[in-house]
Amino acid sequence: MNIIPKNVRIYFAIALVAILSGCYFLMVSEKVEGHLFVNARHAPFFDFFFTYFTHVGGGTFVIVGSILLSILFWKKYRFGIVVLSSINLLLVAGVTQFLKHFIYADATRPIEFIVSKLLHTAPGVEMHTSNSFPSGHTAAGFAFFALVSFLYGKNKWIQLICAGAAILVGFSRIYLSQHFLEDTVLGGSIGLLCFLVSYWLVKKQLILENIS
Repeated sequence: MNIIPKNVRIYFAIALVAILSGCYFLMVSEKVEGHLFVNARHAPFFDFFFTYFTHVGGGTFVIVGSILLSILFWKKYRFGIVVLSSINLLLVAGVTQFLKHFIYADATRPIEFIVSKLLHTAPGVEMHTSNSFPSGHTAAGFAFFALVSFLYGKNKWIQLICAGAAILVGFSRIYLSQHFLEDTVLGGSIGLLCFLVSYWLVKKQLILENIS
């Protein structure tokens, strides 16, 4: 039995390479120094781009996106797609918020952990100071784009685009100094795991038919 559905294998392969690369950098670089290295590579274009692209991993985007996908694929999957997208969202939100507020409630964000004057911040971005670990945006982005890839993944280019988008969401959180690398690595891992758990819960109940 294959654990990862065929339609998301390319997506998962790229996402896992990104996560493992993040783990490697965590092992060879210090938390603050690594963040400052990324933060120093700023430019007006990237400030603008990541200020808006980061919302792709936000609650509003993934909720609206999941609803639209449920509508678009209703004819093929009926209640299956509604259940899958709902469990995917609820799991990723529940796990990240539990960790943020109950297990790692004292984890501070870069703007609080590092002397703020050392950090470049993008104009107009509201900076958060607490509940840093893990990154909810990254988790939601990885889980949501796994869903998109699953639904459209027979086209390999869609899987590639989805993987790139998920990784950019995670990087945007570091670039904007909303999170450290470790936050996004765990966030991405949670997102992938939540999608797989959602998929197999629905698959086991035979709610989805004709899935790869």
